[in-house]
Amino acid sequence: MAAITAKDSFDENKENTVAVEKDDFALKAYLSYNYPQWKVVEYETSDAAVKAMQKGEADCIVSNSGTVSDYLKNNKLHSVFLTKEADVSFAVHQGEPVLLSILNKTLTSMPTTQFSGAVVSYNASSRKVTAKDFIQDNLLAVSLIVGISIFVVLCIILDSLKKSKRAEEKSKKSAEQALKLNQELEEKQQELQNALVEAQSANKAKTSFLNNMSHDIRTPINGIMGMLTILEKSGNDGERAKDCLNKINESSKLLLSLVNDVLDMAKLESDTVIFSDEFINLDQVCQEITESLSFQAEEKGLHVIGEHDDYSGIYVWSNAVHLKKVLMNLFTNSMKYNKVNGSIYMSMRTIERSEDHMTCEFKIKDNGIGMSEEFIKNELFTPFVQADNSPRSDYNGTGLGMPIVKQLVEKMGGTITVESKLGEGSCFTVILPFKIDTNARPEEKEDFNADISGVRILLVEDNELNAEIAEFMLTENGAKVETVKNGLEAVQHFEASEPGTYDVILMDVMMPVMDGLTATKTIRSLERQDAKTIPIIAMTANAFREDAERCMEAGMNAHLAKPLDDEKIKQTISEELRRFCIKLKLGKRHMKYDDEK
Repeated sequence: MAAITAKDSFDENKENTVAVEKDDFALKAYLSYNYPQWKVVEYETSDAAVKAMQKGEADCIVSNSGTVSDYLKNNKLHSVFLTKEADVSFAVHQGEPVLLSILNKTLTSMPTTQFSGAVVSYNASSRKVTAKDFIQDNLLAVSLIVGISIFVVLCIILDSLKKSKRAEEKSKKSAEQALKLNQELEEKQQELQNALVEAQSANKAKTSFLNNMSHDIRTPINGIMGMLTILEKSGNDGERAKDCLNKINESSKLLLSLVNDVLDMAKLESDTVIFSDEFINLDQVCQEITESLSFQAEEKGLHVIGEHDDYSGIYVWSNAVHLKKVLMNLFTNSMKYNKVNGSIYMSMRTIERSEDHMTCEFKIKDNGIGMSEEFIKNELFTPFVQADNSPRSDYNGTGLGMPIVKQLVEKMGGTITVESKLGEGSCFTVILPFKIDTNARPEEKEDFNADISGVRILLVEDNELNAEIAEFMLTENGAKVETVKNGLEAVQHFEASEPGTYDVILMDVMMPVMDGLTATKTIRSLERQDAKTIPIIAMTANAFREDAERCMEAGMNAHLAKPLDDEKIKQTISEELRRFCIKLKLGKRHMKYDDEK
């Protein structure tokens, strides 16, 4: 028997604590007989007893000599063979007296050491050998076999990896190609999706546009046609006829305003508006707006208050047409959506200024019907939307004024803000930056009477109705008119006439046979002195700034947009004839000076 301990030293003669399995009665009997001084502590299993010994709860465990080696595999344990051997008994079947006699004699004559060795050998051979025991006992051989096996496996794996790598490269290329094709397909699908969304949005916008345009165009047309019907049936009722003509005039202006707004909005959204600057005087701009709109406001019973800083000697670079459109649209809105006996406040002041730059604030405030916060946030600057959209006939308009204002302000580098409350009124604030023109000098304008009586005019117009209207306006103001139907006839009539036959040519632009631009260039190229100097004025429905510039490039002197305005025609013809006369006088002076030399 042997004591297995975790201690560095062990003395069997001392009082030791031994851990034993509870059901191992033979061992407990051996210990109580041979080592009565030891304290025996029982455990449920042999493994529990071993753990108790390893933890220090017991000094040792006791094991047969044959199992000692199992415990010594743990290098923290030690074995001490006990001097008091356990009794060994042998059993034989009954009726075997000879075997019993031989065993007894052998045990009596066998030395103690030889007997102990035999017992150990027997116990060891009866122990079941596990795979773990086999590996531990044959570690070198097992390691060699395992190493060779691993090497062979590695060789097989490496070969497989090479093959798989080649296959992976091929598959990777195929995957990249497939991924590229998939990405291109997704991009195409996204492009198609975006195109579909844009098409649907455009279709929706077109439908909304047509619905609004149908309503807003039909309203003034209905007014014109209705008034014409009433006028036709009114007989000799002069007052009724005058009232109808006034309403026809107002409906015509509304229809023209609608067309102009739609065209302006289209050009702004397509980014084709030309923002060419010129030096202007802000005092003059505000005066022109006030003079043109204050009378209308007072006619509606509105009280207008205006105040602004002194800009009389200050000229800035800007676009007068666009600035006027912004301020006039805001002022018109304040008139349109105001209350009876309401008021409109206008102001212009400088909020920042340096030597060559200044920033101005334009404010237009009213105490009209006002707008809700939701409308200002979501719909105020949306085309074809009005704050009070239900009774559309009460507030005649296109719903394009504010979108046009916002885009013009932003393209001029400024900002627009709105404060409003329902039932209390609105306040629009526009802030615009300007570059000061320090070298500008005010033009001295001479007052003159716009009189065209006796002026000989060659009128070039293909549309009979337009020609009739223009001829009536001109002859009513005393002019002498000769009419032709296209540009070629104009060239032929002018070429066949004596120099000085015509004082001015009014030229339509879009005509059959020969257009007005080509006719103008042809006239200017004729070998006669008056062909270079005769004023040629465009009279066309092409009303945009770039249209006017094309006319100037072709050799025309001025541009009149249809529908024609009686005062505008007289003013333009008079100004061009005045310029022509000034040039003619200067030319004669130079000729006289050359003769004297």
